[in-house]
Parts: sequence; structure tokens; C-alpha cells
Amino acid sequence: MTRVEHRVRQPAEHILDEFPERSELDVVVVGAGPNGLIAAAYLARAGLRVAVVERRQEIGGGLCTEETLFPGYYTNPHAFYHMMTEYLPVLSDFDLRAHGLHFVKPNVQTAAVFSDGSSLALCHQIEDTKDSLATASPGDAAAFGRVMRTWHKIVDDLLAPGTYLPALSPIDMIESLERTDVGREALRLTELSPLEIIEETFANDRVRALMLYAACQWGLDPRESGLGFMVPLMVDRAANKAQCYGGSHKLAGALSREIHRAGGVVLDNAEVTRIVVEQGAVRGVECFDGRFLGATAVLSSLPPPLTFGRLIDPAEVPAELVEAAEHWEWDTWSLFTLSLATTEPPDYAACDPWVNDALMVVLGFDSTDDVLDHFDAVAGGRMGERIGGHATVETRYDPTLSRVPGHHVSFFQVHAPYDVDGGWEARAPQVADELLSVWGRHWPGLASTEIVQRSTESPVDIERRIASMVRGSIKHGDYNPLQMGSFRPSASCQAGRSPIDGLYLCGASSYPGGLVIGGPGYIAAGSVAEDMGVAQWWQTPKFVTRYQDRYLS
Repeated sequence: MTRVEHRVRQPAEHILDEFPERSELDVVVVGAGPNGLIAAAYLARAGLRVAVVERRQEIGGGLCTEETLFPGYYTNPHAFYHMMTEYLPVLSDFDLRAHGLHFVKPNVQTAAVFSDGSSLALCHQIEDTKDSLATASPGDAAAFGRVMRTWHKIVDDLLAPGTYLPALSPIDMIESLERTDVGREALRLTELSPLEIIEETFANDRVRALMLYAACQWGLDPRESGLGFMVPLMVDRAANKAQCYGGSHKLAGALSREIHRAGGVVLDNAEVTRIVVEQGAVRGVECFDGRFLGATAVLSSLPPPLTFGRLIDPAEVPAELVEAAEHWEWDTWSLFTLSLATTEPPDYAACDPWVNDALMVVLGFDSTDDVLDHFDAVAGGRMGERIGGHATVETRYDPTLSRVPGHHVSFFQVHAPYDVDGGWEARAPQVADELLSVWGRHWPGLASTEIVQRSTESPVDIERRIASMVRGSIKHGDYNPLQMGSFRPSASCQAGRSPIDGLYLCGASSYPGGLVIGGPGYIAAGSVAEDMGVAQWWQTPKFVTRYQDRYLS
């Protein structure tokens, strides 16, 4: 790739003003989702002329906070739970607190309420979790304390640092993990399914049900082996989620301001219709309005079927990328969400009053079999006979989301297939009523609480809102052994680089994946800076260097 001269550059926005139909930049980022914004922010501050182009009139992708569902109220229809706030490098590298960005992390994180009013809770403080589990099974409370000493080390020592470094090949990964007891345990777990891990760790069926839901909530198949190392991550994160105060979109806004501050530009309503590749090298992008943005590097945050199967001339796409696009597997599930604006917040009929402080409450499941039936049904393309999912009161820790004093915004979210009998236009009201019924069984006051407004979002609605979430795939592609690690999205695409000179990948379909963990954008930014010969101004986080010294040196 061409190395960029070290000179004073004209801000990108001025270049676009002077050349409205044709502009020359250093970097164009396709898609203003979280990873695209993160990559652009790092590269713009590195002195490169950067433009981010977004098809929607609103930036942020899943980082959206919408009033359109509820006039007078705000809700976060996609990225509500922020999983990696204590690790995400962009938060400290840019001191985003200066933009008023603040995350709330309550102690009571994930609770489950059962039909008889009993409940369990996963808390930020492990001792509080043990106290809750002990009400059902003292032995499982002790087991949780023991296993989390190892599971949290797997997250802290291995998985969190690995999120912000390029993927290792399977052989290199095995060799590095064999160095420590923690690494060897991660390898052992990899060969097990989530169900096997939960069953070997816990004895009480309701404890197992909560842990299995937490392990599989964001994309693991309960019965599939090969990704068992992610169970410690998912359970640990179920007790370490955060809410962005003022709405998740505040993170997107802060990143956008950092891009502009460094001389870059973010263009909304600027759908890219073509990534121009000539003789094996990227030349820039064309937008729907005819504008051409020339660039030395183009970063696509779109999944393979869109990047390689739609935006690039097929004659310029290497065979391995054609295969990656044609055989890409979308998530086997999506989400259906019922949102309510009410005069009172949910008040659950649970033995433990702490349940009402939980950031997330799991409802509708009384056993491990209930959880398995739920995930089996969705994987089979249908809604289960027993509907269950997770509910959150968005205004409990963020009253700014309601413009009416004393009113509350809540949602009840369930996994759902993209295709259902009769289609979602017909099924959405019925499913919403079923969810309301389940909610009401655990929230007795719902019958007398005024529902000021009500809305639903189906998997089809998700795709309509954010086109890159094809078939409602919130992670831009399934989590399975052939689409994770160095295979995400293809073995020929590593560290954000593609076989096409100057074309990089930085979205949720790239390693390490989605859920606003920031890894794909962060890794791609480092590769672009290295390839273009500009100084990497940011420092490698200490928790990452510790991992490098112990496992990679």
C-alpha cells in the first residue's frame, strides 16, 4: 500500500466542499456503526484525511436512541447492554467522558424470576451472587465462587486482551494457551457445549436455567461444541453490563465529534453503491448521488455478502472472498421487542426485592428444559410454545429517557426467527400480546398500570432500520466455529486486511465479532496506520501488553 506523506493536510470537510463531485482522501469508512466510527476516530487523529459515509440519516448503527417509537419518550432499540466498558480502549484513548459520556453499572445485573415467585440474581459483587444462589442451592453458590475465580481470569487474562489484537491461527492459539493453567482450562472448555459446561458446574435445575440463558443469550448454540471458551465470557459479562446514561447514541455522538475535531468528516444519507477496485487495488467509493470519494484505503463495516457480493465488481473479487460471501451464515435468530411507556415501573412479584433493581430480568422459564426448548424452537424457525426472554426498565437508572416526570420506558425482548408462519406483519400483534401476558404474570400491577404507549420491533423491522443486519442478524453473522476466530470472516482476511490492496474490514462480521465490543474497528485502525506509514499515536492498553508478554512472547 502507498505510504502517506507526513505533511500538514487540509481537513476532509474542506476538501469535500471544494470538490463536491470528486474528492481525494486518505481513508473512506463505509458505515457509521460503532466499529466504523471507532476506526475513523483513531485514523483521523493520526493525521489522515478521513470520511465516514453512512446510508442512513442517523449515524451509530446499533448505537441508536429513538424517540420515533414513543413521542415524548426515548428508547434504545438495539445496543442497550454495553458489555466491555472496563476494557474498551476508545473510552480512555479519547477521554470520552469529556463529552459527558457516562456508563451506569448497577450491582444487581441479571435476575431470573420463576412462576412461584422465587428468583436468582447475578450481581457485580460475587458474594451477593453467592447469597442469591444459596437460596436455591448452597452447593451451587459455593461452586459459583470457585468457578468464577477461573472464569473471570479467562476473561481478564485471555479473552478481553484478545479482543483488541489480531486473531491467532488455531494452531498458534493452542500453543499459546498451553502455557498456563488458565489457558489450558480455556482449551478444555472449548471442546464442550454450553449445556455440558453448565451441567458439569451446577446441580440445581433453576440455577442451570439462569446460567444457560446467560451463556447463550447472545448467540451460542446450547448444544454446539467448539466455542465453549465463550461461556466464561458470557456469564462474566452477564454480571458486568452497563447502561449508557442519556442513551446509547451518546457514544456514537462522542465518536463523531472526535472525528470532526481531528479534521475528518461524517456524511449521513450517503449510501455507497460501489467500492471501486481496479487491478487488485481499491481506488475509492461511489455514492448513490454520483459523488466519488477517492481513497488510498477503504474500510468496510458491512458483512461479506454486502461488501464482496454487492459493492465490488465480481471480476475484482478473489475466489476465496466470493466463497466467503456466498457461504456466509446469518444469525440463526434475531430479536422481537415489545416496548412500553407506562405510568409505573415494573414491580415484580418476587421473594427477593432486589429483583426490581436488576438491569435485566429473565422471565418465562422455570427449568433448563424450558430454556432449551426456547432456543431449539427459534433455531427451527418458529416461536416456542412457552415464550420467555429478558426485560429491562430503561428509565430505572436513566430518567432522562422519559420527558414525562414519573413515567417509565421498559422493554421485553425475546429471541425470534426472521421467518415465521404468516409473516411478522400479521404475527407481531399476537406475539406482543403473548409477551404482555407473560410480563403480567410476573408484574401483577401491570393490569392497573396505564400503558401510555406501546410499540414492537420484529426481526424484519430490524433489517428495515439497519440494512447491514440482514435477516435481523444483529451480529452481522452467526457465531459458529467456522465463523469465529481467524475464520471471521475468512482465513484470507486477517487483522482487518483483505486480499484486495487497500481494502480493510472493520465491522461486526470481522474478528472478534459484534455486540459493541469495539475490537474490529480498533484492530483495523492499527493495520491501516501501519500499512500507510503513519505513527500510531495510541498506546497499547496495559491489560493487552500483559497478555502479549505472557502468551505471545
